[in-house]
Amino acid sequence: MRLALGRLTGTLSNPNFRRYAGAQFLHGAGMWAHHLAEVWLVYEITGSAFWVGLTVAVRSGLAVVLSPLAGTLADRRDRRTLLASTQGSKAVVAGVLAVLALAMGEDLRLEVLFGAVTVLGVIGAIDTPLRRAFVRDVVIAGGVDRAARLHTSVMSVGRFLGSGAAWLFLSLSLSWACFAVNGALSLVAAMLVLRVVPTTATTSAEARAAGGRVLDYLMRTPAVTIPMALLCSFTLFGWNLAVLLPVVADKQVAGGAGTFAVLAQVMAVGSLIGSVMMAASRLEGVRSLAVLLAVFSATMVPLAAVNHLLAGIAVIFVVGAFGGGYLSLSNGSVQTTADPRLQGRVSAVYGVVFVGARAVGGPILGWMVDAFGSRTALVAVAIFTAACAGLGLLAATRRRASEPTRKQA
Repeated sequence: MRLALGRLTGTLSNPNFRRYAGAQFLHGAGMWAHHLAEVWLVYEITGSAFWVGLTVAVRSGLAVVLSPLAGTLADRRDRRTLLASTQGSKAVVAGVLAVLALAMGEDLRLEVLFGAVTVLGVIGAIDTPLRRAFVRDVVIAGGVDRAARLHTSVMSVGRFLGSGAAWLFLSLSLSWACFAVNGALSLVAAMLVLRVVPTTATTSAEARAAGGRVLDYLMRTPAVTIPMALLCSFTLFGWNLAVLLPVVADKQVAGGAGTFAVLAQVMAVGSLIGSVMMAASRLEGVRSLAVLLAVFSATMVPLAAVNHLLAGIAVIFVVGAFGGGYLSLSNGSVQTTADPRLQGRVSAVYGVVFVGARAVGGPILGWMVDAFGSRTALVAVAIFTAACAGLGLLAATRRRASEPTRKQA
């Protein structure tokens, strides 16, 4: 335990990382307050989980389309300036949406929400790989793994507080305040990013340009591609719970907006604890990722059986803990293994896998919930994710068995 804490405090003692972490925390808090208000309003207006899934798909799908540009920008331009620009742009869009939501009240139209989702999706498509790749610009080379894992923990802290803000404001029917919080925090985050001083871990622009084609690199680097494949199976349905939570709160627990926000906040607490524990742990490799994914899949079954709020709180906490731990380990594995010359482009592909799977899985999961109910959908998610975890374990075993052969050759 003392060694684990030492690994964490060593990274957190870096003032540069603390500035970066502060910006990430503010981004996470504002994003989740905004996202939960957005999801609940869409569900409230339409009464359909499919439309909630479509909202996720619109925002996430843009990241897939714009990923080549985002990755190239992250490797060819100054990341600090670009990241500050995306945070500032988000502040403007969120602020405008807050004003419109306040002015229109209950007459807020679905078209307005989808317009904001689209614009924020474009900004997020560029912002996401930048934030991940920027880790290498913040710490010395030997600290990249721990910093990348703590990236998830810091986002989880923000998620917890952002979910808390959403619970408060949605309970008071003040959805516009969630958007205003996102705008204000994004502006402060942009200022913190500008105070970060790039470190010796930063790879020169010339070296990045000479890194080669990212797809060729991924094809010959299973240590990166296998974790990305597992991430895809994790995100496709299992971590798409934003689509399910409104229905779980409404149908299974018989609650409203406040119940939805409480479940989201408890899940954020679990995600924070899980990610911190994983950041401090010594687990690594594809096998650990596959095992963690299998355990996460098992948490879907008790969630399907939930009938009361207290049971829902207990189960969603466990779901969040294993989910947050999985994301922490996955991000650390990929960011550490990736060729520094291709950091931005690998981060862009990682982002495409993460949000692209959400874009595809969101509407499908929403349709399953509308057609068969949330309980059946959760059991189906458990079976699918467990099967993918089994394939991951098989791939890890085969890769380990082939390593002595490659060394002998």
